[in-house]
Amino acid sequence: MDDSAINALFLNLLSAAIWDKPADVEQFTNLDDKTWKKIFHLARRQSVGALIADKVLSLPKECLPPQEQNMASVSLIEQTKAMNRKMIRVLAGIKDWYQETGFPFVLLKGLANGANYPEPLLRNPGDVDLWLYRKGDSQKSRAWLTGKGYQTEDGDGIHYKFSEQGISIENHRRVSYFDHRKYDRRFAAWEKELVAKEHFADIQIGDLTVQQLPPETNAFFLFHHMFRHFVHLGVGFRQLFDWLLFLKNYRKQIDPVSFTALARSYKLLYPMQVFACAAVKYLDAPPDIFPFTVPKDNLYARKVINDILEGGNFGFHRPGDKRPQEKMRGMWFSYKTTVRRSLKFGLLSPAHCLILPVTKLIRRLKIGFK
Repeated sequence: MDDSAINALFLNLLSAAIWDKPADVEQFTNLDDKTWKKIFHLARRQSVGALIADKVLSLPKECLPPQEQNMASVSLIEQTKAMNRKMIRVLAGIKDWYQETGFPFVLLKGLANGANYPEPLLRNPGDVDLWLYRKGDSQKSRAWLTGKGYQTEDGDGIHYKFSEQGISIENHRRVSYFDHRKYDRRFAAWEKELVAKEHFADIQIGDLTVQQLPPETNAFFLFHHMFRHFVHLGVGFRQLFDWLLFLKNYRKQIDPVSFTALARSYKLLYPMQVFACAAVKYLDAPPDIFPFTVPKDNLYARKVINDILEGGNFGFHRPGDKRPQEKMRGMWFSYKTTVRRSLKFGLLSPAHCLILPVTKLIRRLKIGFK
């Protein structure tokens, strides 16, 4: 069975898992062991292994993979659920810490995204991202953690990270950033407005209640975060479905007119429409979850899906040469990758894609000469 057929089977299972519907049983009759291994390999590369495993185990007995793979699926599901439960416990502990010390925060991405899935514990867990939104709290919290004996490490300029019980925690001083200075300044002003109003939304994660961004802001942020990673190196289906499922659950709380104007003002409406078109055409996304007009077809839609399938989670599994370990050679490799992607997808959003080689070169030169 060729790669296109494997991809079609994988997408059928993934769409069924995400939209909480049965898979197309006829497609999974009499598949051999080699085919199943390729499907599960693709699922691992996309960081959606538990979602795929759970949907596979829901197939009729005659369509199931060999017993060995079924047992591996059960194990993966339980491991993923256990890790998510651990992350929730760690988050609860950190919430207690920060309440006692006076560091209010907003939960970004991660567990907050998982809450929108049909079975939240099946979303592959990553980091715990917290926005310590009050001025100075990021630095104060870092000093407080250092005083408790924690080792902290600088992130990408807007956060630092530490580990608690093996879970990576990222404390953000900003929600996100743009590579284009004009839009970064505008977003920073928006962040200050959010802080001044402290108009956040509550979200329930298991027995834990925490704050998240308000719906319109969150819907915009989730796409911006995904698209920035897409332009740099790539994204996987986990990041795409985080955005889609948030829109599905919060669509009624997002005003189409204001959201469309917001996306257009940041030059992100067209790429949003392209990703939405790809989701509708290839992933069975309901068109009415989007707070903007979705084109029926688009040249870039297939390119986006193919790129996600090829690159895997954050583009880390793309075939070909891998990033060298040595610092300068690694930075040069990353830069060349960015240039190629900017040329390939530049017309998706010239303001954000075509400027990237210049801004990234400047940033890399600064890092290299430190």
